[in-house]
Amino acid sequence: MLSSFHVLCRGQDAASEARYCRSTNVSGYFWDDLQTSLNRQVKKSEIIKQAKYYFGKNRSSIKKLVLSYEFKGKNYRRWKNEIGSIIPNPNEIKFNLSDDVILWIKDNKANEIDWNWIGDLSWTIDIVLNPNIEKGYDWDKKLALNCNGTARVLSVSFSEVIPCFTYDCYYMTYSKKENYYEFGPILNWTLEEKNILRQVKSLLIRKGFQYVDKQFSEKKFKDLYSDTNSNGNASLYDVLFSDITFYTTEIKRFCDKDIIEKSGNKFRWTELYTRNGVLKERTESRWTSGGDYFKVVLDKNGYITEVSVTRKEIERKKHQQFRLDILDSFKKRKKIADREKNSR
Repeated sequence: MLSSFHVLCRGQDAASEARYCRSTNVSGYFWDDLQTSLNRQVKKSEIIKQAKYYFGKNRSSIKKLVLSYEFKGKNYRRWKNEIGSIIPNPNEIKFNLSDDVILWIKDNKANEIDWNWIGDLSWTIDIVLNPNIEKGYDWDKKLALNCNGTARVLSVSFSEVIPCFTYDCYYMTYSKKENYYEFGPILNWTLEEKNILRQVKSLLIRKGFQYVDKQFSEKKFKDLYSDTNSNGNASLYDVLFSDITFYTTEIKRFCDKDIIEKSGNKFRWTELYTRNGVLKERTESRWTSGGDYFKVVLDKNGYITEVSVTRKEIERKKHQQFRLDILDSFKKRKKIADREKNSR
């Protein structure tokens, strides 16, 4: 049984609500009697209120909701048809609930579910923005290579629990020759890309969903909990869409495969840039042939700011970690030196 909030937003009575639940595979929104929900706008205060109801420390509400689901692929096919009817671009649609949770429900093993670790109760629609691309390939390297090295993607997320949605636009570059990936925000849109976004947003609004922006969805509340925020203080984005991904706001570049050094050590690197392409920091990681791990973080000027070491074993104790924050250590050392100087 869904909350009165679901019924209110869809404008359905109990009978149509029952018909709706029988006709869909996952409890969702607006597939039946859509006309009654057009032009309805959910107040932001109501979104926050319902988020706290479903994603509070007490998981009974979300448990009841998830256990009412059936998983037969009907909603997936409907979304696939809806998106395909408005744009020809390749797309991928995913329901983000944990695969294990879905299998346990289908196998009547709900008692095995850890209700504090269930995945995300949301859908994601990824759409290739590049022109003249017929399919999404692997949505990874092959896609990027077939887009002349850089795929442009519109990623739309909408909640399964509360009728709202948001979107992110990013590019993915892959260079096999230079052994690196790069992800970053799309800053300049073509007219065709703007039109695709407009059509997708219009579709979701017609279905009764309300758009929420980054400023609103990143608000945190101490009484919001998610899989990765078990102590509370989760953001609206964490509970409505995902707590393992977020908006693409800066550029990240990293090597694809391990680089084997002459010593036999494995080496990898990651670089972070501002959205305008200015280097912020570089992380270099090495795994020694003896099993130790060594990480160095450098700032934009190439100065070391952090050193971390994980020894495989020391005096029969395994995986011992050591970390040195250069700037923090310097400040402490300077403070001690100033104190000694003033005490003379």
